Amino acid sequence: MSVVLDQPCNGSLLTGFQRLMLVPLVILFFAACTDGYPKEDELIINPLELSQSQRLQAMNQLGQDAHPEIKWIYRALPSCTMQITVNGSESGKQTFSLEMSGAGVDISFNKVEQIYGVKVKPKQGDTLEEQPVLLSKTWLDAIEMSNLVRSFQIGCQSSTAPVSINNTNPL
Repeated sequence: MSVVLDQPCNGSLLTGFQRLMLVPLVILFFAACTDGYPKEDELIINPLELSQSQRLQAMNQLGQDAHPEIKWIYRALPSCTMQITVNGSESGKQTFSLEMSGAGVDISFNKVEQIYGVKVKPKQGDTLEEQPVLLSKTWLDAIEMSNLVRSFQIGCQSSTAPVSINNTNPL
């Protein structure tokens, strides 16, 4: 069985006019793909390559920028303890300390408030409750803080050297 086509093969499915009309659409499509993307990539830091002082600086910067109504200040204390000062417009100023050695770090999402939280859970047997160490509108901030807190834990367990920076106020 053979099939015979009575139409000549012209080698193209599109006419010249159709190709001409397609070019602007393709250009417009590719131009729209870049809309909304940053012009430069943000520098991604590896917290494991930072010193404890640099980690605290990064945490303090993130604590200032992550939430429009709450400012977080982090300070290293002896024995792998972190002092955290939270200054919120509604709650006022609160300061607490967390033993970081053996503590767990968790990220949560509050669907009602549309906010991510980074919490530190004390090690088993500790009587302290889990404490939020950052609230942010963006998931990337929460991931970055989680990584910084975990590397702070690693750094303070592997180093007995004091933190050499005045890290009580990043501003």
